[in-house]
Amino acid sequence: MTTYLTPSPPHGERARYLRGCRCTECSNANYRYTSRLRLDYQRGQRRRTSPDRAATRIHQLLNKGWSQTQISDASGVGRRGIGDIVQKARPSISRETERKILAMRPGPPPPPRDVEATGTVRRLRALIAVGHSSSSIATELGMHPDALGKIARHELPHVRTVTAQAVASIYTQLAETRGLSERARRHAATRNWAPPNAWDPDTIDNPDAHAEWTGRCGTDRGYHLHKIEHIPMCQPCEEAHQQWLADRQHLKGVELRSVITRARGQAAGRGAALAENARELLAQELSWEAISIRLGADPGQIAAAMRKYPDTSQQMEMAA
Repeated sequence: MTTYLTPSPPHGERARYLRGCRCTECSNANYRYTSRLRLDYQRGQRRRTSPDRAATRIHQLLNKGWSQTQISDASGVGRRGIGDIVQKARPSISRETERKILAMRPGPPPPPRDVEATGTVRRLRALIAVGHSSSSIATELGMHPDALGKIARHELPHVRTVTAQAVASIYTQLAETRGLSERARRHAATRNWAPPNAWDPDTIDNPDAHAEWTGRCGTDRGYHLHKIEHIPMCQPCEEAHQQWLADRQHLKGVELRSVITRARGQAAGRGAALAENARELLAQELSWEAISIRLGADPGQIAAAMRKYPDTSQQMEMAA
């Protein structure tokens, strides 16, 4: 059987003297400690005190949402010590322990060191999808490209809170700016990474939310919009289409093809909406690049939709 020994404290510390070492350095350390202890007692300065005040402060912090681990990390008092005070397992504590605990001010706990990575992953992928390379994003963040790549590939279930905050800040700055890397866009396209316009800012951090590629994702119409507009297929639309087919499994042959054709035709109306939305954004004096990113379509697609679906309201005004 293997026996594991606890390493001895270094020479010159009283703890090593208590372990049996009687070298000059350790003996001097013990002498200094006992001398100070006698002097404190002569002055009436006790080194230990009741844990009541410390326990009251700990309970104040716990009521504010702190955990015992957070209190331990912030105060520098061991986790076992915090637990013993809470459970009233010690009749007294050192005054230094009391001082450290009382130095903490009751208030909200600090943010957790790590957070769930979903939102950070989606933001990085969205920036890559509009042409911002991993290396350029990493430079902006001050981190190594390999570390950023691991996050973007969702190899890490959690990321540091400061990293998540930094990525969110960069995302806000770059989400409506098209990057220069065509290679990054192709990389994202082959992996179905959604661009910024596909994400709702209010739900991008929610693991249960999904990208809204078409404006109708999660429906059979969304499935056909993916096909018509050559948008990477998302899982909610694929599942919705399979359910749509299952609900119509009683239809066969020509009748089924007719129903599918009609559904595809109804979905094709997205071009008119694309043209209308583009005109509204142009009226707001947005650039073609910003409009392209906002609508999730190439400038050529938008221009083709505007030609196919001209502004009928202006034509009517001219006729009048």
